[in-house]
Amino acid sequence: MRIALILGLLSHFLVQAPSAHAKVRVVTTIQTFRSLAEEIGGDQVEVTALVGESVDPHHVDPRPSHAVTLNKADLLVHVGLDLERGWLPPLLEQARNPKVRSGEVGNLDASTAGIMVLDAGGAVTRAQGDIHPMGNPHYWLHPDNALRVARALAERLKRIDPGQASTYEARLQAFSNRLAARRKEWEENAKALAGVKIVTYHKSWSYLTSWLKLVEIGNIEPKPGVPPDPKHLAELVGSARSQGAKMVIVETYYPRNTAQRVATLAGMKAVVLPSDAGGKERSYFALVDKIVTELVAAVR
Repeated sequence: MRIALILGLLSHFLVQAPSAHAKVRVVTTIQTFRSLAEEIGGDQVEVTALVGESVDPHHVDPRPSHAVTLNKADLLVHVGLDLERGWLPPLLEQARNPKVRSGEVGNLDASTAGIMVLDAGGAVTRAQGDIHPMGNPHYWLHPDNALRVARALAERLKRIDPGQASTYEARLQAFSNRLAARRKEWEENAKALAGVKIVTYHKSWSYLTSWLKLVEIGNIEPKPGVPPDPKHLAELVGSARSQGAKMVIVETYYPRNTAQRVATLAGMKAVVLPSDAGGKERSYFALVDKIVTELVAAVR
């Protein structure tokens, strides 16, 4: 009698209990990819970004906790094009996780997702600064590239977690539809930016400027990653003034004093912008909203 009662209770519990499904552990390098992974994965994923908010993704201080996070990952999503070359490979060695090694299903180099790479080619030497011979790695702001990365994420998640393939496909379609609608709004709001001449601190806005039809006439860094000297700044100010440049764009993690000085001397506005998601701009959509809004406000 007692055995029958126990079996009955166990049977009832098994029927009522929800089926367990372990979340896919996704690790991304930048915050924007964390946002895209959450868009596509939803409740099926647990996502961690290695690059902190308002941190230059070229220069990340590797920590033991990063290696521990990678050790537990099912999928690593990184920018590629050598953006993380100074800090990610050592972390992967320390992590000792075969699932996320290069060439495995759990390692997604997002730059291979059909990105139309800008600023590629040419001989490279140390004297040229922080040059990326395979192309400019700051591609994630352009909506076309965000969608390409989202598609690649969905495909990898379906391979890693085939039981939820239909969920990932549905979330990808929802993201694509939302992106198409928001893109129309962004482009309509950004019409005033077409043809506006600008200066940037680092050469990291090429994809955005090509999309919004801004004209980049120079950079505060004489070469990527190389601090400017007085001569370069003086020449840049003269060029910006003579060409009627309207603004200087500087990321939140670069020196603002230099950008403000150049802007003041050349009669421009200094616009400090996040180039990666995080904080109040936690999602990709909030990030692009912020950028478009601030740029339009600067020219008006």
